[in-house]
Amino acid sequence: MKKLFFSTILLFVLNNVFAQKKACIAFYNQENLFDTIDNPRKNDEEFLPNGKYKWNTERYLKKLDNMAKVIASMNNNNGADFLGMCEVESIEALTDLTKNKQLEKMAYKTLFFEGEDERGIDNAFIYKSSLVKIASGKSIPIPSDGIDGDHTRNLLLAELILTNNQKLYFIVNHWPSRREGEKESEFKRVFVAGVVRKTCDSIYAINPKANIIVMGDLNDTPSNMSVIATLGATGSASKTKDKMLYNTVKDLAMEGKGTHKYKNEWSMLDQIIISANLLNTKSKVKFVQGSAQVYKQDFMLETDEKYKGSPLRTFVGNKYLGGFSDHLPVMIYLEIGK
Repeated sequence: MKKLFFSTILLFVLNNVFAQKKACIAFYNQENLFDTIDNPRKNDEEFLPNGKYKWNTERYLKKLDNMAKVIASMNNNNGADFLGMCEVESIEALTDLTKNKQLEKMAYKTLFFEGEDERGIDNAFIYKSSLVKIASGKSIPIPSDGIDGDHTRNLLLAELILTNNQKLYFIVNHWPSRREGEKESEFKRVFVAGVVRKTCDSIYAINPKANIIVMGDLNDTPSNMSVIATLGATGSASKTKDKMLYNTVKDLAMEGKGTHKYKNEWSMLDQIIISANLLNTKSKVKFVQGSAQVYKQDFMLETDEKYKGSPLRTFVGNKYLGGFSDHLPVMIYLEIGK
């Protein structure tokens, strides 16, 4: 009788262990993933074979190889399961990336929408088709009158129904830069944060327990007003209730870690922020506590003594380094049940 009892318990435990899957969620700024084809509707002149950066086929293919190498190495060399990106010029560039020999076997599907960004770069999203039953998406424009007449990157909203029938919403972002100065440009990021907040609220109106993941290069840190006050992203899991959001990387930022280095100082500009329901331990899709990380491997970093440990870029000024990106990716894990 005892043997039967313990066998039943063991079977129950094993069934629950194998019923769970950890999915890798990541965001990675591609830093100018331009193709080599002139698009008259875009400001892509610098990234053409006869342009400022002499962006020819050789350099383009090297860039694709490099970015694919990073993505493939994620998740213990299994590749990210769901990946948001920014600074992608075209669906052609995104498709070329997913068809790279390092990523081809992962059978990524893509979501991409052309926006009105003045530089011609957009947000993008890829996901493993084996994990998703139904996928749809749309572009959410940022009204130019709220950002001093500028045209910036649209939000990318992806709606995925997973194979366990749970729904995930991904909102991919690339907020206005600090080029004009942090304080001088802050109102633009606050405005875009407001658009993201309205998008979250419209989802909550349909389902108060929605699984939402806000990810992107916010060009602000987890402690900036745009993130804390406007977006409503707290850094405390225990205090994240109802329609609030939880910033998975805030603790990392407080430890001095970051994704972008400027004047030898790290800033956590790239973030993954989740809805309260993903903190619910009874949910069929839940955040793995402590899984948030800035993803970096030695091959992604500068070895020159002066800049050692900084992201190895494709260009520094006009100098071609043949590297990766000026940003490091961020990553979390979700546990997905039956």
